[in-house]
Amino acid sequence: MSNYNRYAKNQKTIETQNPKIIDEKIKSGKIGGIYCLFGDEEYMIDYNIRKFTSIGADFDYASFDADNFDINLFRDIISSYPVMSDYKIAVVKNADTIKFKSGEKDELIKILSEYKDDINDYVCLIFKMKTLTESSDKTGTKKSGASLTAFLKENANLFEFKENPPASLIKWLKKIAASENTEISDENAEYILNRTEMKMYPLKNELDKLINFAKSENRNIITREDIELLISKKTDMEAFELTNAILDKKYSKAIESLEKLRSLKEEPVVILGQIARHFSDLLPINTAANSGVTDSFAISKKTGIHEYKVKLTVNALRRHKSPGEFINKSLDLCRECDVRLKSTQLPDYNLLENLLFNIAQI
Repeated sequence: MSNYNRYAKNQKTIETQNPKIIDEKIKSGKIGGIYCLFGDEEYMIDYNIRKFTSIGADFDYASFDADNFDINLFRDIISSYPVMSDYKIAVVKNADTIKFKSGEKDELIKILSEYKDDINDYVCLIFKMKTLTESSDKTGTKKSGASLTAFLKENANLFEFKENPPASLIKWLKKIAASENTEISDENAEYILNRTEMKMYPLKNELDKLINFAKSENRNIITREDIELLISKKTDMEAFELTNAILDKKYSKAIESLEKLRSLKEEPVVILGQIARHFSDLLPINTAANSGVTDSFAISKKTGIHEYKVKLTVNALRRHKSPGEFINKSLDLCRECDVRLKSTQLPDYNLLENLLFNIAQI
């Protein structure tokens, strides 16, 4: 597999490296250089930063963030040789959110430019960022002055960490559970994904809670009941399940989801907005499926909609003779319901129940 993949931002293509290279560098002991770790999966970014920091001496380690960035200390770290290790290790956390003092960012880039070649010999400098998108002001104009992002694109080893696909997360959850001598089935691991964010930090927190609960009851198996008891569904996921119940032609289940949203005290207009958004997402999924793309991963990549949601949607749309017509009519009913919500005195939740009933009749 190639060590590079393509990453496009701001109409400019840059190259990111395979994260396996981090392991190779650590194994070789040659970790000098400038690194930028970025992306949506913060857990994996922190995990790989810890790989670097675990091999250095405390005396030769420095960490900076938005609360403690000191340009003079940074200069000292970059310009001096290590004392107890082969390399100094410096981590600049959340570098894209640091509010630099006047002239400080220019000075930072000047230091980096001056020492960028020497850094390879004695410093492992890591920037942790959310994105490599250029920052803009409120008008959408790129901010003037030196650009840290531009410098990193040109000079750093770039590693992007995207959200993991459901199959990988299921394996990861099972591996963590096994390390605690606890079992969880594929189906229950997937059920956890269905109830919470599909990012590793929140998933790890929820799994730790489930493991501790099972152990407190002298069990080594996580059950479906444990998950339902301890992991609350997010409102958005409940709205998604409501929409999916409509697609599956399960009217009673849709009403049940609506009642759950009512118990969460979610505003009816917000619920309607979520339902309409989920139906809007059906349009590109249906278009992709009609164009001959049948694999859920391929459709996810084409539409930008998460693979898990694509998989459920494609299966549900097969129950309808004319999916496109069904989606458009449903969206029309959502628009009519929106008008009624804002212009009549009828009970809000009754209007939502009528909407579900009308969609079920299409």
